[in-house]
Order: sequence, then structure tokens, then C-alpha cells
Amino acid sequence: MRVKRRISLILFLMMTFSLLHTAAVSADAAELQGITKRDIFEWDKEHNHGPSMVELNDGSLLSVWFRGEGERDADTTRLMGARSKDGGKTWTEPFLVYDTYDFPDINPVLFVDSQDRLWLFYYIVLNGQWVSSQPRYMYADIGNYEYANSNGGNPKWHYPEVIYMNVGDTMSGAGSYSNGQWNYRIKGSEIRHVMPSKVTAASPLDPSKYAAVTSWYNPGDTRYITDSFVVEMKNEYDNYLKYLADKKPYDDVYAGRTQEIIDLLQNGSYVQKADGSYSKYEPSIIKNSIERAAGADNDWKTWNPAYNRIGWQTKNKPLEIDHNGTKRLILPLYSDSLSCTVFIYTDDRGATWHTSEPVVGSGTIQGSMIQLKDGTLRTYFRSGKLDGKNGRLAWHVSYSESKDGGATWSTAQVDPYLKNDGGFEFAKLANGNWLALHNQEVKRDVLQSGHRNSVSLSMSKDEGKTWTSILIDEDPTKDQSYEYPSVIVDKNSNLFMIYSHFSSLGKTMGFASIAADEVDRLFEATMTASSAGTSVGSSLSMVTGSSKSLTLSLTIDGNVRTDGNLIWNSDDADIASVDQTGTITAKKAGTALIYVKSTKYGTMLKCLVTVTNTP
Repeated sequence: MRVKRRISLILFLMMTFSLLHTAAVSADAAELQGITKRDIFEWDKEHNHGPSMVELNDGSLLSVWFRGEGERDADTTRLMGARSKDGGKTWTEPFLVYDTYDFPDINPVLFVDSQDRLWLFYYIVLNGQWVSSQPRYMYADIGNYEYANSNGGNPKWHYPEVIYMNVGDTMSGAGSYSNGQWNYRIKGSEIRHVMPSKVTAASPLDPSKYAAVTSWYNPGDTRYITDSFVVEMKNEYDNYLKYLADKKPYDDVYAGRTQEIIDLLQNGSYVQKADGSYSKYEPSIIKNSIERAAGADNDWKTWNPAYNRIGWQTKNKPLEIDHNGTKRLILPLYSDSLSCTVFIYTDDRGATWHTSEPVVGSGTIQGSMIQLKDGTLRTYFRSGKLDGKNGRLAWHVSYSESKDGGATWSTAQVDPYLKNDGGFEFAKLANGNWLALHNQEVKRDVLQSGHRNSVSLSMSKDEGKTWTSILIDEDPTKDQSYEYPSVIVDKNSNLFMIYSHFSSLGKTMGFASIAADEVDRLFEATMTASSAGTSVGSSLSMVTGSSKSLTLSLTIDGNVRTDGNLIWNSDDADIASVDQTGTITAKKAGTALIYVKSTKYGTMLKCLVTVTNTP
């Protein structure tokens, strides 16, 4: 009897524990907050764009963006800020952070270093064109920026400092050959070069040590540019073109797309007019960026590389690393003018800055940095364009790596997973998982081009080899857009996101957050659909005039949720429409992407519907 009673007691305890555990899981599931979203301020008629956000040492949040009548050509554009001391639930009224009188202040970047210094990087535009951008920074040390010490307003900044860019070598003009080497003066106003007539068997010049460039204004004036910056650009473009030809990374769109990219890089894109003539639509990125870096396009003084000194722009956060026993702060800077990126870095908290070699590719701009477990630095880049023209090569994200603390970088490669339109940013969770906040989720076309009417958060658990995504916000009507998103992880592993939120009503800063204990749960959530009891996968065939009703199941923590606020959409309702009950109606032959999203949890299900006229 005692044995039976003991067994009964053990079974009772096991059942009780199981019930309590089930109740706890159900309680956890019921208490899921999901994605919290709000705007920081009311719709504003001025242009509000380019946000950055940081957690301060007191746990409060500080955000800064730029506001004005425009961007590069609006002298009223200034830096604005707002604060939150409750994790983004409420924000102060926007306040002026800094305004350079009569000059636009653009793309602020916030960062708190290991010694609790608050940095603010940004740039001014000197003459209304991106080519005249000049990077600057301010900083505030601890005690001068906390929420309480600043009464919820502007930090007490150290006066702005200019970052004087000096890429490449001194402007030392023409070289002369003696004692077995090419020698240059220590001063001059022309870029370092060698005249082709001076290169002979007795005075050789390795082809890998120069770039042959011709003046835009004198076709007979070709020079061998030996400036290290221009030579590195030329050699890296050669390496990148070889990589494209060998690996064909853009052929995931369709066979032959990589060769089209190569042609665009080398030759540009031209549009034929009605009269049969051609107008330049997008110039060759390779040719024009090298010529501009050499000063061949300088109509004030040819061969003066002015655009190597100006035109550098901020966008994403720096990264602080341990390097040879010191703390190194590395900041990516990009040039729309030169369609490339360099990194500036300091080992003495800004007293001196050094410049890396350039990273080139399919317009490698607006880089976001992250560090691998082995110490390697990786930077992901948005694909760019030249001179602000609208023709882009592709929406693929590319990346480059550095193993020497940011001084030199590998040949860029195209990432097979991430695509994006506009700015994006990376962050890292305490467990080492990577996060990327970016556009590109539900837009579909032959080039897989992106758009800014949705913003997604992607996670990688294997350092960028694979990604899973949840949808933070999306507007299928395309009245609203979510641009230049930025993501941070606070000291408690909560996620905070900010982005430019635009609509026909005005412009504001959108904010979203995810609690630390919900991050993995939201990414592991699943959606499945069935029709008449049969599971529906990622594709569905239908006949014109027919309809199918889908039954959806959203599962989180092993529990089916009914509070996800599900919304159905079609990217081409003329071919196949869907109502909010999940009923799809096939209207005419073609394909349509039917998708359903949980606005509360970010979970998505996508199904490509192919409609034919006959079964």
C-alpha cells in the first residue's frame, strides 16, 4: 500500500508540476507584448530624416535627426533631438541640438564609447551638393549629457571639430626617376603622377602601381596617376570585376544579370531618345569615380583632387575595438561623389585620425559595421549611385572585411541574402546573434528591387550565413514609408528601433521596441495556412475566376495565437485579390504575391499565386 501511495503521490506531483508549467507557458504567451510602435512627435511639414539613437549610461534614450526645408540644398537644415527616460514609451518635445548658420547639417550619428563619452558625428554641406560635404563631430563627457543633468534637453557639447580628410598622398605633382625609384616633391597642387613619356626601360613603372587617366578637358593629356588612393581604387575595381565574373553573384535574379552589372559598372547606362540619339542616364561608376579621384574632372584646376578632400559623409555608427592594447574608434565615411567608402580611426579619442584604404564595388556607400567572434571586422554596404542620379545597379547588399583593425579591407562581395533600398544598420545581441534593420520584404519584381514602404528586422545566428526576418512596419497602400532605420540593443538586451516615418500628412520619427525576453520567441514564431484541410506552402496554382479560402494558424511558444492582428494583402490585386477572411480570388493570368502579416508580432506568411486561364 505504501508503494502504491508513493507512486500515486509522485504521479500527483508530476501532474501538478505539468499543469503549473503549462499554465506558466500559457501565461507567458498571453502576456506577450510583441512589437510596440509609436511616433516620437506629431506629423511635421518640414523634412525630418536620418535618425540615430543611443542608450546613455543612465538608461535613458537620446535620438538625433536632421530637420529643414530639404537636405543638401536647404540652409535651414539643422540637427534636432528628443529624449526618453521610460524605454521609448514617452518622448520629450523635439529640441535644437545644433545648427550651423546658413549651412545644412546632415546625417547625425550617436555613439557612447567605453569611457562614457557621448559622440555626435555629422556633416555640413558647403555649396548645396553632396560633393562639398565636410564631416564634423562634437562630444560630451559624462556629467554633461545625462537626462537629469540636461533637464531632458540638449547635452552640453564640446564645440564642433572638423575632420579634415586627407586620403591618398600629398599633392606632390609629377615624379622623376632616380636611384632606381620614382621621387616626388613634398608640395604641389596636382595629384601625384608620372608622365607616360617618362616611363622607359631605364625608368620602369609597374602597371599595378598606377592608373592611366585622361583629362576631361584635354583628350591629349593622359597621366599615370600614382597616388595611393587612386591606385587602390583602380586595383580593387579590377579585383571586384574578376570576382563578379567568376562567382556571378547577381545571377540569383536571372541568368546574365551579373554581366549586366559588370557592363553598368564599366560603361554606365544610356537611354535612347526618340530621334535615335542617346543621353547619359547613369555614368560608369568605375571610370567616373577614378577620374574624379584623380582630379581629371576639375574644371578649376585639372589634376587637383579636390573631391578627395571634401564630399565625405556620415551615416552609421562607429565601432570601438581593442587594438594593440588601445581602444580604437572606427567610423565609416562614404562619398556619393566617388561612390566608395573609407574608414577613419583614432587611437587617442579624436586627437589624431587616420584613413583606411578605400572599399569599392557596386557603389559601396553607407556602411554598417559589426565584429565577428574571431575579431574580424565586417561592414555591409548599400549599393550606390554616382552624383545623386537615380539609376541604381541592384538592391543587393555587399560587404567587406578587415583583419588589421580597419586599415585595409578585402575585395567587396555580394551578400546572397540581404537586399535593401536606402539606409540600414546592424547591431549585436549579448548572445552574439546579429540584427539588421532594413527595408525590402514584400516588394516583388524582376530585379528584386527594394522599396521603403516596409521595414524588417532580420536576425542571424551564424554570423551572416543565414537570416530570418520579422516585419516591423509596412504600408501596402504606399502612402507611408519607413526610411534610414537604426537599431540598438540596450544593456538589458531590449531592442529599440528608430526610422524616418513619412506620409502624405507630414514627416516624423517612427519608434519601435521589442522586450528582451520576447526577441527569440518572435523570431521563432510560425505561420501556416491550409485550404480545405490541405496544407498550403509557398506557392499556389489557381484558375481565372476561381477562389480559395485559406485558414491561418499563428503559433508562438507552441501556442496558437488569436491576438496577432492579422492583415492580408496582395501585391497585384488585378491578378489575384485577397480579403481579410483569407479568401483569394483569381482574376486574370499572371502571378501575385499573397501575404499575411501579424502587425503585433511581425510574423509573415508569403504565398506566390500563379493564375492561369485553363486548369
